[in-house]
Amino acid sequence: MVPDIENKKPAKKNNLLIRILSALIMLPLAVLIILKGGMAFLILISLLTVLILSEWNGICEKKPLSWLFAVQALCALLLIYQLNIESSFIWISFVSSLISIMAIALLIKAKMIWAVTGFLYAIIPSASFLLIEKQFGGVLVLWMMIVIWSMDTGAYFAGKNIGGPKMSPKISPNKTWSGLIGGAIAAILIGGIYGFYMQDQNISLFSDATILLLLSGLFAILSQMGDLAESAVKRKFSVKDSGSIIPGHGGVMDRVDGVLFVAPAVLIVSNVLYA
Repeated sequence: MVPDIENKKPAKKNNLLIRILSALIMLPLAVLIILKGGMAFLILISLLTVLILSEWNGICEKKPLSWLFAVQALCALLLIYQLNIESSFIWISFVSSLISIMAIALLIKAKMIWAVTGFLYAIIPSASFLLIEKQFGGVLVLWMMIVIWSMDTGAYFAGKNIGGPKMSPKISPNKTWSGLIGGAIAAILIGGIYGFYMQDQNISLFSDATILLLLSGLFAILSQMGDLAESAVKRKFSVKDSGSIIPGHGGVMDRVDGVLFVAPAVLIVSNVLYA
């Protein structure tokens, strides 16, 4: 039977409309929580961490909910709580968490390397988010997210309209070098404008325009590395989307993969340059 091309176009338009509507609902809420900080921010980070662990296990173990997930989630939430109260036993708890996860993986015959990797994939960015908010405030967290969002949006439109050579066709066939360049330019411009108007917030990173623009571009490119890392995992396990919890966008991992390397990098750079 000949494919009904006419019926495919409206489906794509409808999906784009759903994506836009979802973003219009989620973005203002995310911005409000990031700037407000406190308990709302802690709950959001905790929820996202648990959802990421569930999706990771769905990809690697084909079981989103399992004893492995339960142990990972419990360990992650305990670490987040200890970070929030600035516990002096955080490193002991971290090592204990890794041992517990390896033990349960061995017990239920799960893939130990992926069990540990999934835990680190979830907890490292989450911990970085909490520490950035505590040390430098929600204004810096929002700048980081604006850089990532600008990169994603700029890359999408540049790649779609310019096209050209693929970045990594075996891992992510839709990503192009033109998209990377276009996204980085968008992130530099929008991240720079945001930093310029937030100079009165006493964020040292925003005080030097050259460093601000340079870091906006570097972190934007780094966010794409996180995107490619997640795509590599999904391709290895023959999965298209990490989940379907967000209408039109897929899973949580599909939306926050950019923070995988960026959040720890922002934390390290901010402490090294401006602590």
